Parts: sequence; C-alpha cells; structure tokens
Amino acid sequence: MRQRAGDDKSHFGRVGVFLGGRSRERPISIRSGQAVYQALKHAGVDAVTIDTANGFRAQLNQRPIDLAFIALHGKGGEDGTIQKWLKRNQIPFTGSEARANASAFDKIKAKRLFVRAGIPTPRYQVITRKNWRKAAAKWKPPYVVKPIEEGSSIGIFFVERLSRDVMKKINLGLNYYGRLFLEEKIEGREFTVGILGEAALPVVELRPKRAFYDYKAKYTKGLTDYLVPAPIPKRLSQQLQSMAVRAHRTLGLRDFSRVDFKTDSKHRPYVLEVNSIPGFTDTSLLPKAARLAGYEFRDLCLALLHMAQHRKGNCCHG
Repeated sequence: MRQRAGDDKSHFGRVGVFLGGRSRERPISIRSGQAVYQALKHAGVDAVTIDTANGFRAQLNQRPIDLAFIALHGKGGEDGTIQKWLKRNQIPFTGSEARANASAFDKIKAKRLFVRAGIPTPRYQVITRKNWRKAAAKWKPPYVVKPIEEGSSIGIFFVERLSRDVMKKINLGLNYYGRLFLEEKIEGREFTVGILGEAALPVVELRPKRAFYDYKAKYTKGLTDYLVPAPIPKRLSQQLQSMAVRAHRTLGLRDFSRVDFKTDSKHRPYVLEVNSIPGFTDTSLLPKAARLAGYEFRDLCLALLHMAQHRKGNCCHG
C-alpha cells in the first residue's frame, strides 16, 4: 500500500485538497489541508487547494478535479455534507461515505451504536434547555459537558462541582448549541488508535500538560507529550487496537479514522469518540502512529489517495 518515491503519480489526475470551510475548526483544517497539499506536490501529484468557504463550485468549474482529498474538520466536512456533494458529482474522495461521517460526528448517535455493539463507552445523558437543571442536579461530579456535534475539544468543560459559574456555562452552551450532553469522567490515562485501511496502527498515549487535552494542548507544540508507541502491556495494546477496529466498523467508516480512549483505574478502556477525518497537522496523532508503522507523511497521503482511486470506477455506487 505504501507509495514509493519513483512511482508515477499522473494516474491520479488532478487532486483537489478540500480545506478551510466555515466551521469553528477552520484554522486547523487549513493547517491540515496545506500540509497534505505540500506533501502531494512534493510527491509529484497535480494538486490544488479548494477552500469550501470561498465559492468552491466556481473553483471547480475553473479547475476540474479527478479526486478529492478531504481535510475539512467539523461541520461541512465531518458531518457528511461535502461527501454528499462529491458523490452527486461523481468525484471520488478520501475517507468515508456521508452517512458514516454523520454517524461519527453525532456523538450521541455514535454512542448508541457503540452500546448496541457492546463497545464500552462512558455513561452519558443528553440535556436541553428544559431538562438540564434537573439532570445536572442528579449527576454527581466529576463529569464532562460536551457539544453533540463539534470537534477539537471545542465547547468541552469539566464539572468538579455544580457552582454558579458552571451553571452559567451550561446555560450559555445550550443557548449556542441547543443540546449538550453530560458524560461520566473517566479518571485515567488517555490513548488514541489510528485506523488505516482495515488495520489498527500503533497505540499512542497522550500526556497533556494542561488540565486536559483541550484545543490548545492539541495544536500547540510542547503542550502535550506523545508516547509512540504507548508504554503499556502488549495485552492492553492489542485490546485497544481491537476495540478501535470494532468502533471504526460499527460506524461504517472506511480508509482511515482515529479512535480516542480513556482507561480507568482498573485499566479498562472506554471509547470516547471516533474522528472520521482526523488532523493532518504537525502535531496530529494519526500521522505520528502511521510513521511508526512505516508511513512517512507523504506515504500516508498517497495511500489514502490510492484507496479513493481504487473506487473511481464505481464512485457513484459505494
């Protein structure tokens, strides 16, 4: 699956790297997309960048593409929107179909699928403007408050005690999102497992230097230590990898994803969420794990293009 330096890239045709967009993750999407674009250009691929916030249909009319590499994070990318459009226009793309992306992006839908499949995930409850006071009063801290459809830890905060400030934050979050959910806080170590093709990559352990692995810890160099591979027993590593593949398949994902875990005091793993379009920045986790498996960043990007290219003949039927 790995692409070698001397291989011919012309069979890809023109590749459009979709980035930017209008979600709150736009800055990260631009970083991811630019990194992919540079890697493809250096590999000899005819690549162009397409910012979906700036009239991308007109861009494509001027510069038609043969394949799409999706580096869009958040709404517009991970929720299945761009995948639906690309499929209607018969343009093969990297990553999962629209429905699978939407299932992964909606954290409650994903959790319900995990529970049905017997995959451990932290206890949770959806809250609205009507029920949140009663629900929050019944939950014993510590717990986590999260948006249902958001990425990069945006909008997440921890509740150690139900203070006035916390109640104000919950109220503000509900005014912005409409719905949130409370999630049991798992006290323990944090891991992530990337999926490439149908195989799990080496386990990565995250040790943030902030209170938790928030937006700053994710995208600021030096604020998180990444242990690749994770210094854990082989049995736990295999368990995490097996659960990651199960979660990936349960959501109907393909090509790649990243599954995030926490383990409790008894070393029992819980799936927190699955990222259908994980980051491709210089601090991103999937490229770190792929490198240990023998894929340099360029090789990883080319491997994903090959998967999309393989579907080119039946892009409207998958």
